[in-house]
Order: sequence, then C-alpha cells, then structure tokens
Amino acid sequence: MPFGRRAVRRRSAGQPEQEWSDAQRLRYWWQAERELLLQSLGAVPSEAADAPLGEGAWSPQGLAAHRLFWEAEERAAIEEHLGGAFPSLLDFPNGRIDSTNAAAVDSLGDRRLSALIRALQDLRGRTSTLVGRIPDSDLNTQGNPARILLGVALEHDREHRQELEARFGSIAPDDSA
Repeated sequence: MPFGRRAVRRRSAGQPEQEWSDAQRLRYWWQAERELLLQSLGAVPSEAADAPLGEGAWSPQGLAAHRLFWEAEERAAIEEHLGGAFPSLLDFPNGRIDSTNAAAVDSLGDRRLSALIRALQDLRGRTSTLVGRIPDSDLNTQGNPARILLGVALEHDREHRQELEARFGSIAPDDSA
C-alpha cells in the first residue's frame, strides 16, 4: 500500500522539504489513480470498447460500468462516514461481490464507453468534494473507515488501470490537469 508505511518527501519551489502525512499521501494517490484510470479508459480505441480485455474478463465498457457502480457505493459510504455512521459498504458480504458485479455490468454495460466515462467523471467530481471534507485525523488513523474506503478505492482503480494497460499499453500521465 503506498500510504501508511513510510513518509515520502516533496519539495515545492521556495519551500523546505517536508514529510507528507498519511492523509496527504492517501488523498494524492487516491486522486492520481482515479485520473490514470479515466485516462486509460479514454485512450481505448472505439473499436475495442466492447471487446473483452482477456479470457473471461470484462470489456473496457464493462469495466467502466463496474467502476461507475462501485463509485456510487463508495460515495454513499463516505457520506455515511461523514454523517457519523459506520459505512455499510465495509460490511458488504464477500459472497455477493461476483453477483453484484455481474448485475452492475449487465445494467450499465450497454451504455457507450464515452457516456460511461462522462458519468464516472461527474460522479467522481462529486465524490472528491466529499473526500475533501474528511478530517485529516481520520485518514491519519490506522483502521479508520474513511482510510480503509479510500485505500480500497485506490487499489481498485489501480487494478483496473493495470488491466487496461496490459491490453492497450501505458499512457503518459496528463500533466495538463
């Protein structure tokens, strides 16, 4: 996991080196992986949008539908956390993951990849606003539900980005954002 294990240093122009807190690292990597996944989805050739990424794998279109579904669940969980409740997503039964994934892809996967990407970008913008409201102390505390939620989402995006890169190659990070 890229956060919580060791401090990383950053240097800004005219500022001394400083250690990043876990909260800063987690927010950085969470946002970076989100952007990289969206860029990877956006780089999929239109003729490959509905072709499976491999044997038994989803298509890029299905993958985007899958992440759109789980983004909504992650956003609801962050809202629960901010409201003082334990996020129900963290109690999601493992035995239902495969059927839930299949239902999500079946219900959303017939939309065009470009439409799924736009919907995912929109929802992610709203999720990002919520994440900005999570206190640093929550993200700096091992085992805190918010820290777990962001860490799992980060790894989820990374996993699917790597699937896309294995099929279509790596993309150069977009420095214009």
